[in-house]
Amino acid sequence: MRLVPSAAWSALYTAAGIVALAGVLLSPSTPTVVLFGSVMVTAFALLCSRSPLVAGVTWVVLSPALYPFVRYPRSGSLLTFDRMYLSALVLALLMRRSGRRPSAPSVRAFAVAVVVFAALFLIRAVTTHPHVVSAVETFIDAVLLPCAAFFICRRTADTPRKLRMWAAGLMVSGTLVAVLGVTERYFGYELASLSGGAVRVDSEAGGLVRVSGPYSVPEVYALTLALTLAATLFWWMSGRTHGTRSRVLPSVVGPVLATVQLAGLIVSLFRVAWACAPVILVIGLGLRVGHRLRLAAVGLAVALAVLVLFVPLQDNAVFRTRMGNTDNVAGRLATYQVGVEIWRSAPLTGVGINRFVDAQSRVQAREVWGVRSVKSPHSSFIASLAEQGAAGFTALIAVCAFCARMLRRLGRLAPRDPTHQVLRAAVMAGVLSYLAFSLELTMLPYGPSNIALAVLLGLSAAAIENAGPLGAERRTRTAAGRAAGTPLAKPAS
Repeated sequence: MRLVPSAAWSALYTAAGIVALAGVLLSPSTPTVVLFGSVMVTAFALLCSRSPLVAGVTWVVLSPALYPFVRYPRSGSLLTFDRMYLSALVLALLMRRSGRRPSAPSVRAFAVAVVVFAALFLIRAVTTHPHVVSAVETFIDAVLLPCAAFFICRRTADTPRKLRMWAAGLMVSGTLVAVLGVTERYFGYELASLSGGAVRVDSEAGGLVRVSGPYSVPEVYALTLALTLAATLFWWMSGRTHGTRSRVLPSVVGPVLATVQLAGLIVSLFRVAWACAPVILVIGLGLRVGHRLRLAAVGLAVALAVLVLFVPLQDNAVFRTRMGNTDNVAGRLATYQVGVEIWRSAPLTGVGINRFVDAQSRVQAREVWGVRSVKSPHSSFIASLAEQGAAGFTALIAVCAFCARMLRRLGRLAPRDPTHQVLRAAVMAGVLSYLAFSLELTMLPYGPSNIALAVLLGLSAAAIENAGPLGAERRTRTAAGRAAGTPLAKPAS
């Protein structure tokens, strides 16, 4: 037998895998686990390289189910399902041989803004003492993994069918999250402690346990459902733009799964989630280019449905308590003042990632309407200003501005393609929901909801880059590459 280079690499890789597995089984420590994880990531990347789209959609579906369980060690988060899977997908795409891909200016500008923000976040994380490890973990989960998800979705969703496949993955994922949340509410179990969090008891609602689904905190659960609901509306409504045979399934499955996710949003007990749900429905179902009457009709129908639900809920004690509580609003306003004072102590670079609470102890408490400030930024923007200073805050605002520019470009393409019209409405609904949550809750440090938003933005970036001249140029290059790689047929004897 002659040992060819590929066989030599295979033998070496197999030996490394055996050594890594033996090390984990005999002496489970951080170095052996990292080595084993690297081997597994490389092996899975080789499997995913043949069909990264299917692998990506599979990840979206499995992520909420495996998020609380696939992690090592149990007390930390050195290796998690999302970290390993997304690393393998990125490696698989990098291993695929492809030429330089043309990029739309709006997408390229947004990507550059995200890279600058990520670089500033990483620099501030590694300079946050003495909690460097915690800050770097936040960077990996909240910034790096969403960037990877955006890259993967942007590279693989190059046709309308593939856009709908990614949306279907988000739809199934959101339905699973909603089912976990609803069953947690009515059967009394919890998964937050398995995900690195803790059970949260709402003293204002009579000691009611807040559901968090498969995630560590309830906020991520609610925002993830809002984003997946927007993706569900895209999958549902885009199915109506295809052939007659494919209209039946979306028209039946779409409303059912959207209703399940709406139920999950209701049991989250977040007022911002209750406010975002009708907005998502109005935008996702009614916003179309040149159809203002449709938007008005959908808005009126949603308003009537909300009114029908609102009247009987007035007799519910939990609902009345949540809607009538204004003290937490005053507490948030007082906390925003504290955040500005913290920023003044380090105006350029901030006090460090995840250091808001520690810095708050060195600042005098504030009161608004007789309510003292709380021990949390309660706003992604206030947290960014205090922890990253003017540099990080400016980069975050730039990301928001270039995101709006990219969506504006998608809106210009919408009149040409009904699928783009539906996608634009869904992404706008998701982005507005994320913005609403981020204004009054600290959502930036949490990975799962950031990843869901990144997938939606990746869909819009892919739609922009594959429409018009850029899409035609890319399809021409792909066809030429396939033709060049096809072997010539042998002449008949």
